[in-house]
Amino acid sequence: MRRLLLAVPMMLCLCLLCACAGGSNDPLQAAMDYRTELLGHGGCAFELEAQADTGELVWALTLACELDPAGNGTVTVLAPESIAGISAVCEDGGASLRYEDLTLGLGTLPGTELSPAQAPGRLVRAWAQAWIDSAGAEQDGILACFEDGDLTVLTRFDAAGLPTRAELAVNGQVRFTAEIQNFTWKDGNEHETAEKNLG
Repeated sequence: MRRLLLAVPMMLCLCLLCACAGGSNDPLQAAMDYRTELLGHGGCAFELEAQADTGELVWALTLACELDPAGNGTVTVLAPESIAGISAVCEDGGASLRYEDLTLGLGTLPGTELSPAQAPGRLVRAWAQAWIDSAGAEQDGILACFEDGDLTVLTRFDAAGLPTRAELAVNGQVRFTAEIQNFTWKDGNEHETAEKNLG
């Protein structure tokens, strides 16, 4: 009888622990799962419709991006038509751009040295490396907040766990918004990475 009295509370504790561990609907876990996928695939490719506020002008841009988890890779302007076709190489985690004999006078996002064409690299770098400050459930997806120094990246992920919208804020002021389309994983080392998964 005494053993039975001890076994019942222990079984209840195990049931509660199992229920807590089965948090497949946990938004924070979903954001971390996306990070794991991003690192495992070695990066991603996507197009985005963006608005970039440089303080003096608001640019409407369509960009095609292929970036690794550090934010390095290529960004190609698809629109506006006047600068379409110009490609840039993002380096140093999106902190610098290299063009082939061209300059692109888009200005910079206030409070940073980032041009609008560098912002996608900082989005990807935040997804892969920045502190995940918070995450909450939304209808058919989650909303996660990544903190990277003075930069905050707010990202909406769909039910499949892929990003569909992102905002980059500098000192609390939104400077870059993007609707993300045609997202694909970059071919990488099949889910192998030496990067540390920072939660």
